[in-house]
Amino acid sequence: MIRLERITKQYGEVIVLDQLSFSLKSGDIHGLLGLNGAGKSTLIKLLNGTVEPTSGELSIDGKTVRLTPAEAIRHGIITVSQEVDDALYLDLPVYENVLPWQTVKRVRPQFLKERAKRVLSRVGLDINATLPAGHFPLSVKQRLLIARALESNAKYLLLDEPTAALSETDADSLLELLRTLAAEGVGIVLVTHRSDELTRVTSTTTFLRDGRVVYEGPFQQLSTEAVQTFLSGTTFEEGLEKAIPEKEIRLSAQLTLPAFQTSLTVEAYRGEVLGIGGLTGSGKTELMEALFGLSGLRQSITVDGAAHVIQRPTDAVRAGFALVPEERRHHGLFLDESIERNVIAVAGTTSGVSDVLASLRVRYANVRQPVRELSGGNQQKVVFSKWLLDDREIYLLDEPTKGIDIAAKQDVYERVVALAKQGKTVLFTSSERHELERVANRILWLDRGQIVEKGGV
Repeated sequence: MIRLERITKQYGEVIVLDQLSFSLKSGDIHGLLGLNGAGKSTLIKLLNGTVEPTSGELSIDGKTVRLTPAEAIRHGIITVSQEVDDALYLDLPVYENVLPWQTVKRVRPQFLKERAKRVLSRVGLDINATLPAGHFPLSVKQRLLIARALESNAKYLLLDEPTAALSETDADSLLELLRTLAAEGVGIVLVTHRSDELTRVTSTTTFLRDGRVVYEGPFQQLSTEAVQTFLSGTTFEEGLEKAIPEKEIRLSAQLTLPAFQTSLTVEAYRGEVLGIGGLTGSGKTELMEALFGLSGLRQSITVDGAAHVIQRPTDAVRAGFALVPEERRHHGLFLDESIERNVIAVAGTTSGVSDVLASLRVRYANVRQPVRELSGGNQQKVVFSKWLLDDREIYLLDEPTKGIDIAAKQDVYERVVALAKQGKTVLFTSSERHELERVANRILWLDRGQIVEKGGV
């Protein structure tokens, strides 16, 4: 068992964790929940030895330890990153990704491939281990990281939002794998914002708020109101008054999606939030990329009656488009640059930076701090902010609430509706229908690059 007793972590005068106690037992799936900035990431870093506590005691099986990353791994504590592509060597074959590098250097490839096949079967994968890891979809890459952890003799797995970008089917499959691993005695910390996952697989859940534990116990017995109160100290208003679209069509597009070899027509009104729904791989992202000049093809698009040929992002920006991409860390941010430099990336002026950050309730210490230091939800808001500083007419938001907490989602919803009420047109993609129903005026549902369902909300 891993046990943290009265842990405090302080940076200067800022207390990130305050007298926190936490335990993880072998064979348990322990949920970890909290708003952005609540202290979840710091707790994970303490468990994997990335940071040291300012005060307090950490013990493993009753013995006090001082963890470094190497010591954590020696004790079988392995973190499975949310940023899957950053954690894998995408150009190397699967077997070299899932086996320890010392083994790869010293053992004949044929034996490595056979060993890799055994560990892959343990996580439910039957794939060609000689293919590059980058060849496979996200759901497979996630399992490759877990397979690597198991091959490193993981006793404890720290999973940060492992299902955030997965389809419902893939997420269900991963949760079943976690149940199996827990039954084999692996202790698991599961960071997630999805209540249904906590209900289905956790034995206990810890809520953090402002660096303190505000609840520890079974998640299953909590009401929605109790969950929201533990997260924020208050309840959120469910009601959200949607914008009323104008009768004028702002956007009309005849698009070709080369990944699916399909064509489709999209129309959206001035002052409308148009929901684009579908599972992972349905074509949502490809549709957004086509509108923003990232498909590699010349797309014919009409904006406010004026015809445009959009082949590059610069064409889309001139036509009044903004894009908030799904993979914010790879395509939406300069992670090592300051918050301010990221926000002014489009407009080029620092005037109004603080105001636009405040309008989205971004939590930060200073506009000059690296955006990498922000929580995921606040990073997402920074991506959004750069387009709000430079007035746009059409906002393309690709899974804008992926991996962010309930309060940050509420901020995004409110801003989306506010943009529509200002006469802007917003295209909002999500794999969760209830989310689209909350903000959208109409929904188009995609499957393999085609519109299979359309209608109002």
